[in-house]
Amino acid sequence: MPTPVLAGLRAAGTLADDPTGALVDLLVVLTVIAGVGVVLHVARVLWWRERTLRRLVRDFPEQADDLRRAFRSAPLFGPSTPAPADPYARTHDVTVAPLGDGRPGWSLRAPGPAAGGGDIGPDGSRQDARVVLADGVHLLVVCLGRVGSRWREHEVLPAPARAERFATQPPDGWRALGPVDRVDSPLGAGWRVTASAGGPSVLTDTHVDRDGWAFVVGVLSSSWHARAVEAADRILATWVWHDDAPAPPARTTPA
Repeated sequence: MPTPVLAGLRAAGTLADDPTGALVDLLVVLTVIAGVGVVLHVARVLWWRERTLRRLVRDFPEQADDLRRAFRSAPLFGPSTPAPADPYARTHDVTVAPLGDGRPGWSLRAPGPAAGGGDIGPDGSRQDARVVLADGVHLLVVCLGRVGSRWREHEVLPAPARAERFATQPPDGWRALGPVDRVDSPLGAGWRVTASAGGPSVLTDTHVDRDGWAFVVGVLSSSWHARAVEAADRILATWVWHDDAPAPPARTTPA
């Protein structure tokens, strides 16, 4: 039975009442359904994005600007960086040079290029790099600052204590999925914890310290998380630290 909209269009002479009318009716209805579906998808993505962003900004206020830029620059449809064909491949060199303030740099071989890092926050932390391993799977490297440094009420604990605190006192909305495990790799002694925020995404963080600086390497995936961690571990097997060179001695001018 024709819809009121279609009946009105026919009455106005916009649609002719001929044998093709049924097909036109069907195409119009399908177009309307598709449009409603797109609007609902965009609304759902925006709602989830802003809800997650509010949680993270509340828990990590010192990184609020970087978090807002990262979340709101992501496209609504599809990944911003093309996913590699093989998440186990190691075809790209990813290198982060020492910053010059003492924190070490690093390099590894990954299946794709790094999407770029962020600015140093007021607490001394910085996202060094983000690498897309597959659709919905990301490898993230963050330097949290110097071990023992404080920002407001937050202290950068040594790696074992950081992982344990995340497992036993997770941010609001997060839940640890198991105990803390020790994982040895070219990064050094790492302390690993896996958690979920209640949705399909699961995060595995590996905390390590280097020369008094705190790092965390995270694997975030929306499905088949065990395979995502396996792919990340193969990539981390290529990790090489690049220690920051000491500052040269100051020159003295002869009297």
